[in-house]
Amino acid sequence: MSSLTFKIEALMDTALRFGIIRSIWMFSMLLLAIPTLAQETEETMEVEVEMELEEEEEFRRNKLAFYAGYSWIPEGRDIDTGEKEVIIAPTFGFSYEYWISERWAIGTYNDVEIVNLHVENSEGDFLERENATVLSLAGTWEALPRLTVSLGGGLETDAHETLGIVRLGSEFILLEKHNWELSVGFNYIYKDVYDIFGLGFVYGLKF
Repeated sequence: MSSLTFKIEALMDTALRFGIIRSIWMFSMLLLAIPTLAQETEETMEVEVEMELEEEEEFRRNKLAFYAGYSWIPEGRDIDTGEKEVIIAPTFGFSYEYWISERWAIGTYNDVEIVNLHVENSEGDFLERENATVLSLAGTWEALPRLTVSLGGGLETDAHETLGIVRLGSEFILLEKHNWELSVGFNYIYKDVYDIFGLGFVYGLKF
């Protein structure tokens, strides 16, 4: 009987020791796993941050913008007196650009000059221009970060006559927030009869 009791106690003691050892082993494995889990969590967070940055920096090919500024017409003539004078006209317009690559785009640039004036053609005759609308198509190049240059041609039309034009323009981004841009824009438009210089602000959305 005592021998049986001894064996039972020995078995219980062995089981108890095994349980303690097993617990120590599991606890050790848990401690070893913590750094690995922490590293995996950190790597997951880094990947998520990188994905968010990539989404923010996603290349957007389209830009729609509105323009408000003034056009300087050095060869204008007063509509009533016919006297030559420098005329400054309020000008409003819109543009659309499609970016083929990160530095090259095709765009259409269109505006209306709010003015009624006379200009003198090469034959000495007066040509009346009234709220003329400029429609142009141009190639656009990002010459420097934030600075673009465009060159193209098109038409200027009003109720009296349609003229061919060549347009040179430039924009410099002043502010950027999310997909919105605020730029200062300059343009020179050569027309069949007279030239104009424009300066204003461009408020655009990239999408």
